[in-house]
Amino acid sequence: MAGKTTFPQPGPRATKRRDAIETQSRLLDAAGRLFAANGYDETGVREICRTARVNLAAVRHHFGGKEGLYRAVILRSHQGFLQQDPMPRFRQSDDPAEALGRAVEHMLRIVLVRRAGHPYAGQLIARELRAPTPALDELLKTVMKPVRKELTRIVGALLGTANTRQLRGQCTNFVIGLCVFHELGKEALARFGFPPPRKESEVPALATRITAFALGGLRQFAGGKRDRRGPRRG
Repeated sequence: MAGKTTFPQPGPRATKRRDAIETQSRLLDAAGRLFAANGYDETGVREICRTARVNLAAVRHHFGGKEGLYRAVILRSHQGFLQQDPMPRFRQSDDPAEALGRAVEHMLRIVLVRRAGHPYAGQLIARELRAPTPALDELLKTVMKPVRKELTRIVGALLGTANTRQLRGQCTNFVIGLCVFHELGKEALARFGFPPPRKESEVPALATRITAFALGGLRQFAGGKRDRRGPRRG
């Protein structure tokens, strides 16, 4: 009769590491929900630890304090979106108009579907934009800047000989604004009778229209070179 198969048990070090990861995860989840609901200033470390069911010293031990925990919450939630759904890369051989469409669809998918489906990321970033903390600078640098960089390259290619740093930067802002407003203004848009998509399957249609709208403006700048005087008036 074959002997019973045995498996090695994790040693003290592995168990300690597993416990640390679990504690960090519970702190991040509890802190994320509380920061989103109440704001940074109104959320205390004691309340976070009580909600996460961990020792009061855990925040300092794992994150260096409340500010480090908040930073980790902000970055983790938004880095996760791009890890699951990376921004399409713009290659030199790509058609910039098609690349713009892919970029717009990606941004809409992130803000209208991925972030909307997260338990606290949307509310958290809305609070952060209204009352910025030092975490915003790191979020911009590590998460948002790489996305903007790809979009800026596409916009520059579409502007052609009209491509200047000022016009390229402003047009990039315009495209981002067209996408982000559908998240920030969703309640107003719904009341006007034009609610933004909530399902991923509905995003491509909106992306196609936003892309066509943006391309019209970019091509006018590229062909008419009216970036200084603005459009002609009838």
